Amino acid sequence: PHSQADIYKADFEAERAAREQLHGQREALQEELNQLRLRLGGDGARARLEEMRNRHSEPAPAPAPAGGFGGLLPPPEEGPDLCCPKCQYKAPDMDTLPIHVMDCIQ
Repeated sequence: PHSQADIYKADFEAERAAREQLHGQREALQEELNQLRLRLGGDGARARLEEMRNRHSEPAPAPAPAGGFGGLLPPPEEGPDLCCPKCQYKAPDMDTLPIHVMDCIQ
């Protein structure tokens, strides 16, 4: 019975250490995500807002029906920054990135 208790205790301590390590990693990734958001939040968001405002206010030249607007516009300049810090997955936009990162780090 005594050795059984020792096994349970060791198991519990190992689980606790693993949980603390995972929590630390999650905190570090969360902080990295916040830094990326801050970096993108400044110029990136403003540039996108400006681009959308311009797109809606001026009559744009008729886009080719097959290409949609994907073929007309160059890729957004913030593209390289929208990648997962863990797996380097390139997110198509700022809304997709945090969702991917939260799934990726679990």
